[in-house]
Amino acid sequence: MPDINKIENGVRDVNPPLKMGELKVSNHLLGDRAALESAWQRDGYWYFKEILDLDVIAQLRREWIDYLQRQGFIDKNVEENRYNGASFEGKPISRADLERVAEFNERKLHRVLTENPKICATLKEILGDDPFWLPIAEYRANAPVVEYNGSRLIAPHQDGFYSRGMDMKICWIPVDHISGDMGGCAWVEGANNGPILHDLSNPPLFPIPPEKIPDDGWKTAEFSPGDIVIFDLNTPHSGLVNISKDRFRMSFDIRVTEASGRVPTIGPVKEINEEQVTLIDSQNSQERVYRINTETYVRGTDGKKREGEEIKKTFKPGETILVNSDDGDTATLVRSIH
Repeated sequence: MPDINKIENGVRDVNPPLKMGELKVSNHLLGDRAALESAWQRDGYWYFKEILDLDVIAQLRREWIDYLQRQGFIDKNVEENRYNGASFEGKPISRADLERVAEFNERKLHRVLTENPKICATLKEILGDDPFWLPIAEYRANAPVVEYNGSRLIAPHQDGFYSRGMDMKICWIPVDHISGDMGGCAWVEGANNGPILHDLSNPPLFPIPPEKIPDDGWKTAEFSPGDIVIFDLNTPHSGLVNISKDRFRMSFDIRVTEASGRVPTIGPVKEINEEQVTLIDSQNSQERVYRINTETYVRGTDGKKREGEEIKKTFKPGETILVNSDDGDTATLVRSIH
């Protein structure tokens, strides 16, 4: 997800508010592969209510609460999602740091979910295949904004633009109840079948011009623990500003694909420059070499495309990366997994 339009001071610009529709619930489609595929092609997402194991979600929620207590934003004796109003001044983390909780990435907290047999069984039922989890996760604890008079959209984008050629779906998971005022996420229903909307003339992040997003297409919901939204790489989506009085928006997203399909190479980088990348495949410990050309999207965690000498500087030797290739020879995507 691109690292743009941060709410550094908790204040948004004034823009006309969007009227958002409701996401379609997909629970009734389970067991009907044709119906699931039809909904996917039509809408660009599946939204399942309270389908994930609640014990797993509760374990993750405990991690969020503990983290926010240690940072001083939830009182030690409070076990619910209740912001105490503490200032960010003098704290070791900023509002922006809560939009990507680095500690959870360092601890690979996603494994609580991805290595759980019940969760994997649920995803197999949804996908019709064993899940192959891509260790690319983002963890969020968005704080309420100080003032709000404008657009709820934080950073509309299509992941497919930043993850060229990947066969993967994105899983967005609320860790706690997320009401409408707490934000959450919104998707443009049906836009997965349209063109890539990112502005190629505006590097290095190539954001989507606001006028390209149809105002009447945005869909969202009030989310509960156990919910999951799985969506297409090309479905435009955006985080929403948290305008609640005292709640954090606790959520995370991770990528998945079908295990029997085309999966990327993941492993520690051995060498990389502007012409090729060499890494050790974690699945079989074999060395893999891929060419890099001008069409290859080489990126770090911020979504910005690297070119020339910047490519070598982006990754450290031994850092785990992901490489996708359509032909097994040339990389379409090289990226950090954090």
